[in-house]
Amino acid sequence: MPTKKRLADLNCSLAQALDSVGDWWTLLIVRDLFLGATRFSDIRESLGIARNVLATRLVQLQASGLIERQGTERRPHYVLTWRGRDLIPALVALLQWGDKWVAAEGAPMIVTDEEGRSVAPVAVRNCDGAAVGADSVRFQPGPGAHQRTRMYIEMLARAKKVRG
Repeated sequence: MPTKKRLADLNCSLAQALDSVGDWWTLLIVRDLFLGATRFSDIRESLGIARNVLATRLVQLQASGLIERQGTERRPHYVLTWRGRDLIPALVALLQWGDKWVAAEGAPMIVTDEEGRSVAPVAVRNCDGAAVGADSVRFQPGPGAHQRTRMYIEMLARAKKVRG
């Protein structure tokens, strides 16, 4: 069986992030930890996931620095680290996208703040706070861009102008 390609080798923060969290079980485990599940058995029951798959994903999440295993050896529990908690905007954005485009029966969960107020849709904003639509988003080489990445972005920008 072929092994999974390692995305961490690509010069792209999205690819590197997906290398840590790009598996559906992983994001669902993180979601359950946000919801308040902390025990292996609670997560397993919520997701209907096989024990070995859950155990493997929990180890991977620990290795990625997204969760910590606490408690005793006989009675461990799992908590999100600050690194894991920083995934909340991505999770909320995916959930809201799913509510809009794939949830046929309507939103199964509503995202609120601690006082029960609905959370506004996640949006891309410029540094002045103005919303930026998908047609206005551009990608520029950042300080960590390799030469190959810079050339690729420039080539795509030129091609877009020609099609433009």
